[in-house]
Amino acid sequence: MAVLADVRYLNAEWRDRDEIPVVGDRESRRANTAKHAVEIHDARPGLAEGELTLDVNGFALLHHESSVRNFRDDEEVRRVYYPEVVALAKRKTGAREVIITQHVVRTEDTSDFNKAYARFVHCDYTLADPRDLAQRALARRELTSRDYVNSDFAWFNSWQPFDHAVARNPLAVVDASTVKPEYVLDYYYTGYGQKGKSGMPVQDPRHRFYYVSNMTTDELLLIKQLDTRDGMSKVCPHTSFDDPTSPPEAPPRRSIEVRMIAVFGH
Repeated sequence: MAVLADVRYLNAEWRDRDEIPVVGDRESRRANTAKHAVEIHDARPGLAEGELTLDVNGFALLHHESSVRNFRDDEEVRRVYYPEVVALAKRKTGAREVIITQHVVRTEDTSDFNKAYARFVHCDYTLADPRDLAQRALARRELTSRDYVNSDFAWFNSWQPFDHAVARNPLAVVDASTVKPEYVLDYYYTGYGQKGKSGMPVQDPRHRFYYVSNMTTDELLLIKQLDTRDGMSKVCPHTSFDDPTSPPEAPPRRSIEVRMIAVFGH
C-alpha cells in the first residue's frame, strides 16, 4: 500500500552553483526547496518479512516501551530516555559504544522552526568527511581520539511518537539503497543560532520512500544518517509529510528524536 504526497527537495539548480544554500527558517526553506509528488510506501510488510533492513535500507522498526513520564522534561529525557536508547541501539547495531549528541521534541507548535516538523527531505550531516566529523564530535566531549583510531562510526537517529499514535504528519524515509551520494548536496542549517553543514538531496526518480503506518507510542524507528563501514548503507534522508488518508479530526503527531554516534571495532 502506498500514499501519494508532496515532499520538498532541494532545488536542482544548486547542483550547478558554487555556493552552498542556506536553510534556517520558513522563508529560506521556501526559497531553496520545491514540492514534488512521490509515492510513499508502507514499510510494515517489508520490515515484518525482513525485506527491509537497517544495514541495507537504512532503517529499522523496534519495540520500545519507555519509562519516561514527560518527554517535554529535558532533564528526565536525559536521565531516563538516553540510557534506554543507548541500550536499544547497542543491541540492534552491535556497537561497542553509543554516544548521544542531542535530542529534539517535535509537536504541532510552529512558533519555533527548529522544533516544528521538518518539512523538507534532509540528512542531519554532511556526507563529505565522516571520519573528521567523528573526531570533532569526540573532541567536543573531551574523548581521546587515539582511543578511536581503529574504530568505525555510524550516526543514527531514533524517532518515537509520544502521547498518542501517529495519525497525522508521519515521518517518511528514503530507502538508503536508492540514494546516490552525488544527489546529496551540502547546505547550511542556521537553526539554534548556529551555522552547521548538513546534507540535502535533490529530486531523483530512483528514490523510494517509506513510512510506518499508524506508529504507536511503544514503537521506535532507528534511522541511519552516516556510516564509515564498508558495505553498509550510508544515509537515509527523511521528512515529515501530510498524509492524505489522515482523518481530519486526527490529533497532530508528537515525537522525540535522539541523535547518536555508534562506535564499532577496537
